[in-house]
Amino acid sequence: MSLLDALFIGGKTIFCYFFLFIVLKIMGKREVGEISTFDMVVFLVMSELFSLSLNDAKSSLWHSILPILIIMVLQLITAFLSLKFKKIRIYMEGKPTYLIIDGKIRQDELKKNRYNLDDLMMQLRSKDIQSIQEVAFALLEGNGSLSIIKKEQQIIGYPEPIIEDGKINFEALKNIKMSQEELYKEIAKSGYKEVSEIYYGEYLKDHHFFFLPFEGSKNQ
Repeated sequence: MSLLDALFIGGKTIFCYFFLFIVLKIMGKREVGEISTFDMVVFLVMSELFSLSLNDAKSSLWHSILPILIIMVLQLITAFLSLKFKKIRIYMEGKPTYLIIDGKIRQDELKKNRYNLDDLMMQLRSKDIQSIQEVAFALLEGNGSLSIIKKEQQIIGYPEPIIEDGKINFEALKNIKMSQEELYKEIAKSGYKEVSEIYYGEYLKDHHFFFLPFEGSKNQ
């Protein structure tokens, strides 16, 4: 490799570093534990595109920049659609799977997610849990991490919101064994007229509800 080639590759590397930094800032902040499978694939493809350009001193950076810009735009579009439509968000990022509910292991869900008992117990021990009887809920999140709510720390009756962004989570409502009419009564008791007024609603362990209105609402 000539000195000119080395300087050229060095310049391309510096440019790629700052270009990727800007692209990732635009795409939004995510902690490592929050990166979804889709995000991981995007990052791997982006890194591979740049590596192809950096390995060839004569290769144009546009061969990498243009595909990455296209990926960035697609990522922003899918992020926007995921924000607006829950079904798309679930499809792209996955949804929580309950592996333990009230100290009982859901063996069928372990099999579906190819999660064996040794994996589960290792995760419990890493969180200082000696027995599954200590666990109120163990959820396998969409990003593959295991979230655990201990019985002694439990204040919620169900981990997922019952109302989210002005819409009822009917699956959650079914799991707490409550009808839509009963939920409407709880909403009315809290001073709301419509579900659409509520940004977030959760079901508490004492069988009460906590509702959070949209910003700017008269109920705020």
